[in-house]
Amino acid sequence: MGSGVEQMGFLVFSLLFAGVLYLHFLQAHRAWRAIRGRQSLELDMGYVRMENYFGHSFRRKLKQWLAALPMAPGAGAGVRVYDHGRERIYVTREVRYPAGRVEREMVVSEGVFSCGPNCDFQNEVMVRGEGEVGEGSMLQAIAADGALRLGQGVTVRRWVDAAGRLTIGADTTIHSRATSRTGIEFLPGACAQSLFAPEIVTEGRDDQPAGFSLRSSGVVQIPHREGGTGQPGSGYDPARLFSMGGGTYLYEGNLEVTAPLHLRTPLVVRGNFSCGSESLLEGDLKAYGKITIGQGSMVKGNLVAEGDLLLRPYVYFQGLLQAGHEMRISRGCRGVRSGLPVAAHATRVLTLESNVVIYGKVSSAERVLAVSTPLAWLQASQPGAGMQ
Repeated sequence: MGSGVEQMGFLVFSLLFAGVLYLHFLQAHRAWRAIRGRQSLELDMGYVRMENYFGHSFRRKLKQWLAALPMAPGAGAGVRVYDHGRERIYVTREVRYPAGRVEREMVVSEGVFSCGPNCDFQNEVMVRGEGEVGEGSMLQAIAADGALRLGQGVTVRRWVDAAGRLTIGADTTIHSRATSRTGIEFLPGACAQSLFAPEIVTEGRDDQPAGFSLRSSGVVQIPHREGGTGQPGSGYDPARLFSMGGGTYLYEGNLEVTAPLHLRTPLVVRGNFSCGSESLLEGDLKAYGKITIGQGSMVKGNLVAEGDLLLRPYVYFQGLLQAGHEMRISRGCRGVRSGLPVAAHATRVLTLESNVVIYGKVSSAERVLAVSTPLAWLQASQPGAGMQ
């Protein structure tokens, strides 16, 4: 009898506990039932799938606005005006603004667009043809269906997108994405948060082939041949290399190879990593410290550094570069992969020197900066020099 009462009491307690627990989630359950089976209109997955999302979204919305809004009175010859809430949209055949013009409304040019120095566009600009922005000007955002040139010292508060070639002038600042479906020229002193195009180039492009050939002797192999002791004085200690299974290896401590290195398998380094000139890295590489790739090397795998990442001059890479701190891509480097884009990302500043060509994306949590190659960095390109 007592056992039955205890069981009944436990059942009642369990039901009360479940009821109190359900009350904590009652509002969430109601909200879920209200939207069950519906397609969310607030979450646009194109934001993460499309690099030129901002330009694409703006073009789509602008098309919808112009189709739905009635034309406002007071339009002049060749100019159509639309009221869009608290702002106006001006549509004209072409736009040619003099120096110092301040424009607070949204502007759509159905032909060419140009403005003189020190203009200020406080709303978005849409250009159906080619565009040119004078030096020292400021823009909210701009999209162009043709080529677009931003003059020296231009400031863009948000994003830039062009279907044609995009030229980002010296000392120009873009506070968000810069994208092009053709190519981007990134001149010294210019900075942006990210760049994406089939081709990104810095000043002084020289396509003379540097050539690559792995030396036949004096090369450090990882993994080394069975019974091998490595190259004496090369900085590689075979006793520190351990197999992690699955063809991946672990190296304990810093691995700073002064000779050319042939990395034939994925490698994790518990410290800093560097390799000599004309190395060949066929496997992925991760370092707990910084990574330095020797001049004239070929990188076929991905590079991930928890610290800085430095590519010395004329390095070719074909995958992902990621740095937990700063990244510097020296003069003459090329990021090229057949049929697929490459990518380079740094948590801090990512610096591109002269004569760099990258097919894909370059981004930073702080800024991507273009610089001329100074004498100090020409000297620092010698083996043994680290990040400055």
